[in-house]
Amino acid sequence: MAGRDITEGRATRAIAVDVGVVSTTSIWQNTDVAYDVAIGGMPFIYAISDARPYIRQTAPFRKEQFDNQTEPGEQSLTGWWIRSQQSFHGGDGITFYDPAQTTSNSPDHYRFADSRGIDVWTQGKVTLLNDVTNTHQTTGPIVGTDHQHTNQHARSIQWNGCNGVLLHDEFDVDKIYPSITVSITNKALTTNVATLTTSVAHGLTVGMTIVITDVDATFNGSYRITGVPTTTTFTYAKVASDVTSTAVSPVGTGVTDPVIHYIDYISGTDRKVFAICDDGINAYWITNKTAGGNQRLTMFKKPLTGDSTTGSSNPNATGDVTQMFQSGDIEIQYATMEFIKDRIILCVNNRVYELATTATSLPSPVYTNPNTNYHYTSVAASGPAIYTAGHSGIYSTIQKYTLSTAGVMPTLTSAVVAAELPAGEIVEKLYYYLGYMCIGTNKGIRVATVSDQDGSITYGPLILETSQPVYDFAGRDRFIWAATGVGALDGGLTRFDLSLEVEPLRFAYANDVYVAQSTEHYTTAVAFVGTTNRIAFTTAHNTTDGAIYLESAESLPSGYLQTGYIRYNTLEPKNFKRLVARGDYTYGSMTLETVTADGTEYDVVSYDSSVPPVEVTTSNPQEAQEYLAYKFILYRDGSDATKGPIMEGYQAKATIATPRQRVMRFPVYCYDVETDRYNVQVGYEGRAFDRIAQLESVEENGDVVTWQDLTTGESRQAVIEQISFTRLTPPDRGFTGYGGVIDITIRTV
Repeated sequence: MAGRDITEGRATRAIAVDVGVVSTTSIWQNTDVAYDVAIGGMPFIYAISDARPYIRQTAPFRKEQFDNQTEPGEQSLTGWWIRSQQSFHGGDGITFYDPAQTTSNSPDHYRFADSRGIDVWTQGKVTLLNDVTNTHQTTGPIVGTDHQHTNQHARSIQWNGCNGVLLHDEFDVDKIYPSITVSITNKALTTNVATLTTSVAHGLTVGMTIVITDVDATFNGSYRITGVPTTTTFTYAKVASDVTSTAVSPVGTGVTDPVIHYIDYISGTDRKVFAICDDGINAYWITNKTAGGNQRLTMFKKPLTGDSTTGSSNPNATGDVTQMFQSGDIEIQYATMEFIKDRIILCVNNRVYELATTATSLPSPVYTNPNTNYHYTSVAASGPAIYTAGHSGIYSTIQKYTLSTAGVMPTLTSAVVAAELPAGEIVEKLYYYLGYMCIGTNKGIRVATVSDQDGSITYGPLILETSQPVYDFAGRDRFIWAATGVGALDGGLTRFDLSLEVEPLRFAYANDVYVAQSTEHYTTAVAFVGTTNRIAFTTAHNTTDGAIYLESAESLPSGYLQTGYIRYNTLEPKNFKRLVARGDYTYGSMTLETVTADGTEYDVVSYDSSVPPVEVTTSNPQEAQEYLAYKFILYRDGSDATKGPIMEGYQAKATIATPRQRVMRFPVYCYDVETDRYNVQVGYEGRAFDRIAQLESVEENGDVVTWQDLTTGESRQAVIEQISFTRLTPPDRGFTGYGGVIDITIRTV
């Protein structure tokens, strides 16, 4: 064996790679004495016999588990490493799912990495969100380059019992509502007025456009409803011979257009609507109108019950439209307005005004920003204060105005700056709800606490960084819906839960309803349809038209939820082998996938009405992984589009994939004089004790040493677990002097 590098080993056992463990001790290479084993560079001759065997076995790698959690759970189970999750209402945004690192019942126990098209807000249930319907085209573009402003605004309204959205889209204002379908059972026509009767209460209002089919040639067509005499009759103008009251059999059908034109300005002729608000009865808006050859701020109002036929404001107010006033010297460059605390707060250019809904002239401003380039973007109110927000270049602030005891906003020489945003972050929208101020910026979403004493605000970190500015919010129950877009391309909303704070002023959130788009559009406005829980949002872009989308009764075709990466709080590799997702899969189906660190996805199984949620083997990825995520893809039912699967939770099982260690116990001779198997003697008086002392010194350091079996060529890095010296009489004349047998126990590393 002399002359051969120990790292070569035998031809079939050569060390091919560096094991990555550095030892401070040396290795041994036989020369004239044929030693059998070496440890830490110290050679020995084996003393193996039936009484003292050489033993090697697998080191224990599994320790007893101790469950100190409040409830018995996965740590109480043996064999597998288990990770389960029974609810996902903690929201989006984690990378790793390590619930053991958090406090009991922490929101982190219920969080996940990503979702799309999924409702996670009912504890213990994951379902598909509703789809949306393209209801009306929007044409107002996104304006600006360095800072991009929107031409869309949406407001929840109700008129004559009809729930809808007041949509401002640059030059147009429309009332948007869910289309109504009625069955027509009776017809009549008297003096060019058609009267139709419906089978049940119809919910129609004056101004709606309805398309009649399957009645007869006289009544069929598209008409504007002019009257609603009863809850089951409606009228429209029809020039034709009288028709006596007659039953319609089989019944006819009427379907309304979901759009009622409210204000129609003409691009190229009129100026656009710069801002609009309403008080629940009337809408109020401002535009520029020619006066003395100049464009001047002009304010109008109109009942929400009206439409573009009942009154107009171009060029002059007619019908149910009232011109409230016209400024003599102000041309609008940019503006925002809101009806709050029984008054209208109007921001035009760099000035702030307080108006009554009955105002007939523009009052003096309550505040004029000394920076003529200041651009106001939003108005809001809390209990004790009113707020305005805006920016000049890259600097954005929120100003506060407190109310006097008389309830009148005081005239200020300077606004109180309630908050200043970081340079480059611009406030787009303020929205006060449930004691919090929601702040939409060009960077994302922040939430601020509001003092109920003086209205001062303290804002928190960005809850979510978005790919577009956050232009609008809407609130219902404990939730806020934000106009954020979904991903980098699709239009849609993000919902966050003000009742679940995952960190100080950071709340649980997840993607909500959305529309898939082939080209990028910003989501520009959001509102509920009147008093209902049905959401609507608008999209726009600077080169292509957008739309307003209303939530439909049907579920999305599909959606997914992806968990955080599971690593069991250790960086050691694991074999992820079993997976089950409990739930109800009577309707639709759900596909389970594994997701590796590089994003590669592998199908595991699909559950549906014919395949129950059984535990299955996850055969891919085949290699051990440091961590792995799971993706659950839900598909709606093929027969009933309003139904889909319900997932209630999942459980994954893994085993540790760390290379097993070996424990080896072997006896060696330790005498002053020893003889190898070739009768070569080596030693001196006192040698045995010197070697024992040296070996014990290596053991005491606890360092990693190199163990070499010189009879086989095997070499391992190891630590000495135990040394046991037994003094014995020399076994034969080849061994003399002081000595005995050392039993050495090592564990490979």
